Amino acid sequence: MPSNDIDNGVDGWTNVKYSVPDATYQVFRDGLLKNPLVARTLPKEIEECASKVRFVGSDRPSIPINWRFAESIASLKGLEAAMINVLLKRKYGVEHQEAVINTYAHNI
Repeated sequence: MPSNDIDNGVDGWTNVKYSVPDATYQVFRDGLLKNPLVARTLPKEIEECASKVRFVGSDRPSIPINWRFAESIASLKGLEAAMINVLLKRKYGVEHQEAVINTYAHNI
């Protein structure tokens, strides 16, 4: 199994353990679902629907930048998937579907 140790070239940080899918899940959970500014606007079923969203992909970032572009976009896609599950259940009675968001991007 390859190591996730990264020399990111920023501020001398080396050997930092990091996972894009894990960080995406944290942004999705804490930055969106548990954020009081966002959470109050979400339907009550969102937590149950969000439990069906998974983030997969390479642990290593493909663009060495200090802001979380991939994680932000992927977590918004996760919110979109959870909201679709809410709407499908409300309108059609469809059970919640798993959504897999792949955070892997080929090197540009």
